[in-house]
Amino acid sequence: MSKKAERRAKPEAAQPISRRDFAKGSIAVLGAYTSFAQEPLPPLSEAARALKLEISLSIKSLLDERHILEDDVRRVIEHAERTGLKLFQPGTQNFLSKLRIREAMFYVEYSTEKESHEIHTAYTHRFKLGEEE
Repeated sequence: MSKKAERRAKPEAAQPISRRDFAKGSIAVLGAYTSFAQEPLPPLSEAARALKLEISLSIKSLLDERHILEDDVRRVIEHAERTGLKLFQPGTQNFLSKLRIREAMFYVEYSTEKESHEIHTAYTHRFKLGEEE
């Protein structure tokens, strides 16, 4: 076997891990994720826990890939419904809301029918604009 082929070959003991596990391990090693050192978030409010969410398998996969927890989604929607701070998208019946949780801003696009909230997408970013709190 050539040296180039040897470098490409996987060791016998190497096992594939999920992207999430890899990212969590990398972040822990680098000490880059500040929430490990911070106090834990307060528990979800009763209203947030009571929300009925409809999340399809494809959206669950997307949330997992983006490292967004269902509790984060619940916090965003509860905040939007309690404060009314949400954008309505005409023609789709969807709402878009955001909430800063520690160092990250979480966005959730959802629609509401009766007492149920269907999640269409969610994303996050980690930067601050100006004096944003």
